[in-house]
Amino acid sequence: MTNNQRLSPRTVAALTHLRRLKPLDGYAAESYVSLSGKPLVQLKRRNVPLKDEGFLDLVVHNSRVIGIQILTSSGNVGRGLILVNEDGSPCATDDSPITVNMADVGTTNSAAASFTRRSSSGAAAYNAPPPTNPLSNIDNENILQYGIMGLLALVVLKILVNALSSLAFLLLPLLYFYASANLPSIESFDAKKELKRVMRGAHLPEEQQPKGWVEQKLNRLAASISTELATSLGYEVRVTDYLGVARLSAVKVPVAGSEFYWIGIMNRWQYIGQRELRSNND
Repeated sequence: MTNNQRLSPRTVAALTHLRRLKPLDGYAAESYVSLSGKPLVQLKRRNVPLKDEGFLDLVVHNSRVIGIQILTSSGNVGRGLILVNEDGSPCATDDSPITVNMADVGTTNSAAASFTRRSSSGAAAYNAPPPTNPLSNIDNENILQYGIMGLLALVVLKILVNALSSLAFLLLPLLYFYASANLPSIESFDAKKELKRVMRGAHLPEEQQPKGWVEQKLNRLAASISTELATSLGYEVRVTDYLGVARLSAVKVPVAGSEFYWIGIMNRWQYIGQRELRSNND
């Protein structure tokens, strides 16, 4: 289960290192608490975890990003896995554990030396669900559509439960007609504009947004270049209408190997996620 606890200085330093090295790869970190009560962190690239498991910390060691699994009681030495290579590419082949002297890793400031963890055990921290069988593209699309319909059903159900008076029931048709009247048009969806917003991380939490005017401008420029390159060889847009009150827009970008999703409701388009496209050989 996830929570909003802050990232450690070492993890922040690792993210800063990755974003400077690969500003277009969308690296991000998510902290959460495992079922056993340990605070863990997971490294993601374009919203996809590099490893299913969580780690005690993320550190930069010899220009590589390491996911720490075990710490000694003194916290001076840790063991973990290489997540990102020196060139910023994900390490997908080497799962050999590596020993790290925690005094040698990079931090954003000297406060990292006094950063203490809630975990009292040095055992490896795993909280990943068991691997499941991969689903086909058709299965994924069906699940997504059922999820959208289920979400809309929950919204309607909540309105019905709260409508305890006859006046509330009389307002339900008005709410439906209001949502229908404010349904965003298909023409209002600008695929390139929305892709640029995703590439620059507009949907990410505020603490993971670029800081400072220069970094924000560079981030916008990188997002524009990345979007133009990704869509230069073409992209496909599909829009599905739901009950006349919401629309689901799917943008398939073969060059990026991803499909992105937005939901349109109440005169706005909201980004809801993406999935990686599987090749025909998979």
